[in-house]
Amino acid sequence: MALTIDVHRSLQSIDDDAYRALHAASAAPVFYDRRFLDAAEHSPLLPVEKVFYLCARDGDELVGVLPAYLQRVAAIDPLGLLQRTAGVRDDGGDLGLFSHIMHCWDSTVPVRPDRGDAFAALLREYERLARGEGARHAGLLNVRDAGVLGQARGQGYRACHLVDRYDVDLRRFDHFEQFVQRLPNDGRCEMNRQLRKFEASGATARVIAPPFDGVLERLTELCFRTTARNGTPQYFPSAPLARFVRRCGGLVRLVVVECEDELVGGIICFEQGDHILLWSAGVVYDRSSFSPYTLCFASAYRYAFARGLKRLEGGRLNERIKRRLGLTPVPLYSLIARELPLAALESRAGLGATPAADPARRALH
Repeated sequence: MALTIDVHRSLQSIDDDAYRALHAASAAPVFYDRRFLDAAEHSPLLPVEKVFYLCARDGDELVGVLPAYLQRVAAIDPLGLLQRTAGVRDDGGDLGLFSHIMHCWDSTVPVRPDRGDAFAALLREYERLARGEGARHAGLLNVRDAGVLGQARGQGYRACHLVDRYDVDLRRFDHFEQFVQRLPNDGRCEMNRQLRKFEASGATARVIAPPFDGVLERLTELCFRTTARNGTPQYFPSAPLARFVRRCGGLVRLVVVECEDELVGGIICFEQGDHILLWSAGVVYDRSSFSPYTLCFASAYRYAFARGLKRLEGGRLNERIKRRLGLTPVPLYSLIARELPLAALESRAGLGATPAADPARRALH
């Protein structure tokens, strides 16, 4: 049968069992778990004009899905990273169709194995959708997978190094103490020093699963204050972040460090299979004698070893500190389509009515 591409405006319009089966078969990362997508749709962390789900079907079988977000370039790239690395320009109010959200650091195109035809068809429809919505740019952000990079390049997408993510393969170590012993010299000394300070302080560290009671809102406020202090106050707004995390449900773990019942550090994490991802951190440094950031990582490492997890992903940026904590860089790329025709820009077709769920658009491939 001919492969078809349906364009949906709501995740709810995609059959739950079919999507879960696709997610499992594609081995897509946690950012494509239905709960994460639901959170991104209903509690966006950066402004979104429209949300789309491009669904590839072979008959009745769902063989691929690509989430897409129509956003102002200024909203998704306030620091100009895309402009510096990939030439994604914004002349004032320009739109881009992007996948995944910027808060994802492992974007892909979830398709069933050996369905390169679905991958290609989804990218073709993705560009067509971007043009129809009046977007100046279309692209995939924070892509790691070499297969995705190669296939997208074959369809004319430009691959540009965007930023590095920092990971550690825990299979190289038997336990946390061995891991600490093998840290770089400065990292080992600093980790041991901070652990001694922590143990003498009477502070506590724990990793908790849902329900989070009142801890979550305290941590999301701390995450907001931390990112604001670093110059990006819009990146993790406190209340939307708390709603986002609650919608993710059982995917989430919270690393929490408290000193005399005051939250001094924490990290919102995702656990998927044998991976743990340290996603959003919040710390305050003037309320304890130790480094809450280092203790958050130590607690996450201990949790991962106790659970037999194989990989810890530590997020982007903060290269010097993360290398000292034992993580190594993994390059992430943007995949940017050819600049879209000016006619599409002038029409701004995508800024008309925005119903909650448009009737699915269908294309044959």
